[in-house]
Amino acid sequence: MRLKDASALNDAYHYLDSNEQLAQACKRWQSAEFVALDTEFIRRDTFYPIAGLIQVGALGECWLIDPIAITDWDDFKGLLNNAGIPKVLHSCSEDLEVFQRLCGALPAPLLDSQIGAGLAGWGEGLSYQKLVAHSLNQHVEKGETRSNWLQRPLTASQCHYAALDVAYLQDIYPLLRQRLEELGRLPWWQEDCRQLIEQADQGTPSDQFYLRNKSLWKLNGCQRLVLQRVCAWREEQARERDVPRGRIFKDPVCFEIARRQPSSSGELARIKDLPSASLRRFGDDVLTIVREAREEDSAAHPPPGERPLSAEQTQYLAAMRRGVERCADSLGIPAGLLCRKRDMEEVIRLRRLPDSMTAWRKQVVGEVLLQSLEGA
Repeated sequence: MRLKDASALNDAYHYLDSNEQLAQACKRWQSAEFVALDTEFIRRDTFYPIAGLIQVGALGECWLIDPIAITDWDDFKGLLNNAGIPKVLHSCSEDLEVFQRLCGALPAPLLDSQIGAGLAGWGEGLSYQKLVAHSLNQHVEKGETRSNWLQRPLTASQCHYAALDVAYLQDIYPLLRQRLEELGRLPWWQEDCRQLIEQADQGTPSDQFYLRNKSLWKLNGCQRLVLQRVCAWREEQARERDVPRGRIFKDPVCFEIARRQPSSSGELARIKDLPSASLRRFGDDVLTIVREAREEDSAAHPPPGERPLSAEQTQYLAAMRRGVERCADSLGIPAGLLCRKRDMEEVIRLRRLPDSMTAWRKQVVGEVLLQSLEGA
């Protein structure tokens, strides 16, 4: 496509707002070597994102799909599932939720340009604007970021802004792929993005959300069970009512319920930051959860949470960080992309490389991590 400036895109996009138009476009996209994708959505007062626009860049052109008007997503789902066409997105975690919610499919094979840029040595966590500036020496305005993407009709400025997100991506992808092929890191990119898709596809079971609480280690067995069940119940309520988790109970409230194990409405009401409306609506449910958890045998209690690293383990972590930084510097990539802090902590706790670590990281930095356990 090779845009010299943003003005070149003024009317160079197709707006699709009927099932027939989308079906015809999907047939065209099936012949593309790759497809660039992006979404615009609203997620202020809901659990699930509400899609406002889907952008597709392929064959040197741009299309804007109106998800409010479209009712048949079968052909688009077929495109997302076509294993022969790479789907290129930038910083795609929330976009994946949109596709999953909208048509029950995830774009695969996926290539996230933010991850690829990091592996190419272009910078860590680059925004789309910075990626365009670095790779194409072009400036992208982000003036429509906070737009109301559910309004109809969309303004010309909104459409122009949205189309740019996939227009430049069509130019960036070949450059980025070539660079990673030259460095021998294309398989790294592919593996990282496969892991992203696998994680998005598996999701987090409701009974595992309590594990996100970093103070879990402070609770005893019964308290952990209460936290597990309260968080699972909150997750189900949030999904069923399509409201943010915090509208049911915020994380600190869930923790305090588990810690105090209230047995009456009066005790529950004394928990800090528990809104009176939530108390009235959900109080009986929570008290039932607490009571039933307290009646459970200890065999039902979840295992203890991970404690913060000890002083000795913190020394190991410091040694690991130094080793990872040296390795990352030699590769010209960000240390945080090579190995995350939580992965280093898991190595320290397990005394081995974690199963969740990608194969290329085990090969590149695995020995450095294990040697740090001995050399601290």
